[in-house]
Amino acid sequence: MKHSVFLKITLLFIVIFIGAGIGFYAIHQKLDEEHERRLRAEAQTMLSLLRKSIIYPSETRKEFLRQNGYDVIFPRSDVIATLHQAFTGIPDTYPPEIQDSLKEGIIQILKDRNHLYVYLTRAKPPMLLVKADAAYRPVWPEAVFVTVLTALLLFYLLIIRALFPLVRLIRSIQEYGLTGRYPPIRTSRKDEIGLVSTALDNAMRQNQSLIEARQLFLRNIMHELKTPITVGKLALPFLKKGEEKSILERAFLRMEQLIQEVVRVEQITSGALKPHIEPCDPKKLVEKAASLLFLQDDAVETSFDGHLIYADADALVSVFKNLIDNALKYSPDHTARIHQNGDVLVFSNRGEPWEHNCSLASLSEPFFHSRSNPESFGLGLYIVKSILDAHSFTIAYRYEQDRHCFEITCRNRFEMNG
Repeated sequence: MKHSVFLKITLLFIVIFIGAGIGFYAIHQKLDEEHERRLRAEAQTMLSLLRKSIIYPSETRKEFLRQNGYDVIFPRSDVIATLHQAFTGIPDTYPPEIQDSLKEGIIQILKDRNHLYVYLTRAKPPMLLVKADAAYRPVWPEAVFVTVLTALLLFYLLIIRALFPLVRLIRSIQEYGLTGRYPPIRTSRKDEIGLVSTALDNAMRQNQSLIEARQLFLRNIMHELKTPITVGKLALPFLKKGEEKSILERAFLRMEQLIQEVVRVEQITSGALKPHIEPCDPKKLVEKAASLLFLQDDAVETSFDGHLIYADADALVSVFKNLIDNALKYSPDHTARIHQNGDVLVFSNRGEPWEHNCSLASLSEPFFHSRSNPESFGLGLYIVKSILDAHSFTIAYRYEQDRHCFEITCRNRFEMNG
């Protein structure tokens, strides 16, 4: 969940929302300070003009104030009740006598949405001086703030909506991995995600066709191979006992085993057959593999520490049999050595270094063989690698002290959970 693209995008937009809110709050505070500073300056101008007008009679005084751009009205109580203090505190820049009058309430500086008022509470008669539009404050900052947040929210929702098909894409891939069945997405979208979904649908259809073709090919080739083997085995009883008959019996048995191994590997790697995981004793698996190869007791040197591994026993026998067979086949002294250290098994044999075009990766490809043994099917290491991958085991190769060493680490989630 912590690696989710949706979570990262959501966190990004949360940070953007918070940053935008902090930024607009700072701008709002700055505009508030500027607005109050302007109100204080305008109120000071009005108070200064009122002081100058004291020398005039009442009507002349009102006319003087109107000529300077102010309205003079009677302070009705219902009007006063709708007004608010123009600013907080008494400005230090005002003259002391004005500050005293403000403290005593003789003078009040009020405002509504648009106008600024100076209320002379003890004037005879009471007077309310009005400056039109002096308290007006534009609403564009709030409008910009709401517009930006709305745009960000819509942008976020559009991105999430655009990415939502990824959820279906992931679920389809996960279902394919678990069940081998791929539910097509079939989207008409033309954006990048839609193109990926369409490309995946096409690829999975082609992959399914290849799997079906491969399964048909295997069934056909298994049938074609088993038929002559069966005929040959039926003919064996009519042959006289001797070395030739023994060789044929072993050849037919080896071919049957190879066919079974290829079928089992194909089933495991294609997901048709899951490995049957159980505790296994490597020593017993090696002994079974050696018996399948009809080996003498001194052909394989072994050293086991009794540590059990978790694997499919039959599949791992195929792995050990192929590694032992390769070791004996390519070793000049026709012996192999197996050493166990916990969950690590090392199969080694003497021999010359590999040719420059040979590597563990290349030799693990099906039907790849070195020039030193052109008659090989090239399936041994392919079978080994496929079965180990199905178990989440690893295999590594090194050449040291004139020996080829294949190191298998038999560690997977089954053993760790155990």
